[in-house]
Amino acid sequence: MRIELGMGLLVLGLLSACGGKEDLASGKRDASAPAVVRQLAAGDILQARIGRVSDTLPVTATLAALNFSEMSAEVEGRVREVRVREGEAVKAGQVLAVLDSESLGESVKEQQAQLDNQQARQALARIKLAKQRELYQQGFISKLAIDELESDYRVREGEFKAQAAQLARATRALADTRLRAPISGVLYQRKINAGDMVARNQKVLAVADLSVLEAVASVPSRLIAQVKPGQQAQLQLEGSDALVAGEVVRINPVANAGTRSFNVYIRVANDKGVLKAGQFVKGGIVLQQESGMVNLPLATVREREGKPWVMLVSDGRLSRRDIAVQLVSVSERQLAVTGLQPGERVLASALAGLKAGDRVQFNATP
Repeated sequence: MRIELGMGLLVLGLLSACGGKEDLASGKRDASAPAVVRQLAAGDILQARIGRVSDTLPVTATLAALNFSEMSAEVEGRVREVRVREGEAVKAGQVLAVLDSESLGESVKEQQAQLDNQQARQALARIKLAKQRELYQQGFISKLAIDELESDYRVREGEFKAQAAQLARATRALADTRLRAPISGVLYQRKINAGDMVARNQKVLAVADLSVLEAVASVPSRLIAQVKPGQQAQLQLEGSDALVAGEVVRINPVANAGTRSFNVYIRVANDKGVLKAGQFVKGGIVLQQESGMVNLPLATVREREGKPWVMLVSDGRLSRRDIAVQLVSVSERQLAVTGLQPGERVLASALAGLKAGDRVQFNATP
């Protein structure tokens, strides 16, 4: 009896030590026991929101001018003056530099004088031929004589045309001493100064139109099938947070020999002139995009048996919600999902010890 009494007191002592929280006979919690409430920080939860998620192919590229022109000297001569400097805007047809044209000007005058002489001789030959034709009609001269006169006139006419061509060539050479901008844009290269001697076909100036730029990106052969003309691109300038919109306009169908990659050309508008040729950019070509679904960070979504789910916070308790992932953006670390409503609160990441049904408390709603 003493042993049984001792065992009974021991059990009562254990129950008393447990604070009466659980009835061992029934296995139920004592209603008087306080429930455990987990504390969450404001950063532990987020609200589901509609947003845009883009699946992009990361690229790096260098901006280059779509239209540019390198100007060469058409004639040999000494530079008399250069009217522009690097970085200045120019208009198509504007005179940028002038070469010494004194000798060419004299050549034009000489050719013009010779052309005037040829024109006078031709006019006289025309008058003589007309008179001789009248005499031939009247029978005063032979057929051979009139043929000789007509042949002489055609020779004079040919000499006049040849002299006119020489004058045109000299005039064109004189015009070539004034170097004019072939396109509107910015002078980005100047290789001559006043007093320099230039040779024929020597490169002297270069102009680029920066209103439209192209970014040349290299895409590996295993990924090139995903890229198509017309796809949009989001590019970020080196050293800046500004995003620049572009569009894939063409793809080189022949791979680079060394890397087996393909060049993809992305057209970028630059109407305001903010971008500069030669700037390095990085970003991505948008392969697929969703803008009407709830988007979540990758860290919020968990997976069990191949099914994705998130932990909701509602009425102070945690609950599990199955979702469907429609688009994954690895570069943005975002997901476009269905199965959630905008405004619902979700655990931002997996927290140790939390499970569905737990009561939670937090300080502020994000």
